[in-house]
Amino acid sequence: MSLAQLESNDQKNDSVATDMELRRQLLSCMAETLTSHQYQVCVLNLLEGMTQKEIADIFGISPSAVSRSISSGQRRLRKALGYHFEQADPTEDFREELPYI
Repeated sequence: MSLAQLESNDQKNDSVATDMELRRQLLSCMAETLTSHQYQVCVLNLLEGMTQKEIADIFGISPSAVSRSISSGQRRLRKALGYHFEQADPTEDFREELPYI
């Protein structure tokens, strides 16, 4: 295996580790911030990719009730995360840092 292949594998492993850590942190924040029902519904929808109809069938509620739970959960998360992350500077051109855009 060449040095370039080893470096590529290291970058992939670092990326997977970073993704796993971000997911763990998100789940932790969700557990601390959301009600039990909001947490369950948001995990199924946002992280597992289930539709609102599928979630409604699991919980025996209407899809609109699922939608409201997701919306209220997202609002609570945005509020909670707003205290932990800086606001982006709207005048900053981030595309200069991301050549793939």
